[in-house]
Amino acid sequence: MFSEEVVREAKRKRIHYVGLIIPVLYYFVLTRTELLVFTGLALGAFLLIDYTRIYNKNKYVSYFFEHESYNTSIRLKSLDGKREIQRDVSIPTFKPLLRSEERHTLGGQTYFALGAFISILLFPKNIAIAAMTVLVIGDSAAAMIGMTFGRHRIYGKKTLEGFLGCLAVSTLICVILLTPLVAIAGGIVGALSELVTFRLNDNLTIPIATGAAMTVVNHLPL
Repeated sequence: MFSEEVVREAKRKRIHYVGLIIPVLYYFVLTRTELLVFTGLALGAFLLIDYTRIYNKNKYVSYFFEHESYNTSIRLKSLDGKREIQRDVSIPTFKPLLRSEERHTLGGQTYFALGAFISILLFPKNIAIAAMTVLVIGDSAAAMIGMTFGRHRIYGKKTLEGFLGCLAVSTLICVILLTPLVAIAGGIVGALSELVTFRLNDNLTIPIATGAAMTVVNHLPL
């Protein structure tokens, strides 16, 4: 059986995978300009929610960040219209998205939207797509592999097993879209960015550092 910490992190990462919609839209549907508008609007909405949650203390907004779910009940009529049926409904909230250190500051979703916006703005299309996908899948691989199989700590709570898992997954993601050398650079920097935590949220640092490294290597005269 998995520990409660692993189960909780798996739930958070499951929601995190919604972020894959951005690289998928970029690859298949939207132009660069259209996606910049999309992520810019999302960023604006997240900033407004964070401001309301942190500073205005709006009780309705705060509720969805401080409770695991919103529980209520609804009354429905049976198909024949003769009986009234009551059903309990549990609506998921945003609390699983937030780490404990994000309770009183900008949420991870805000940094994610900012990181995506900067990546789309600065990097070539395939590099931006790879960098954003590394953030979602590589970061998740590091967390889940590290929590499940991690035995050798190498930086804070981060483990060698989690680092190697992130490195392998990130490199594989990049090599689908880019040349092997560029992909290796992206995998290494992506894994190192996940390993070494800075004051800035990794939802911002991972895609920018990964994208910058791949852009530099991509322009080397090799």
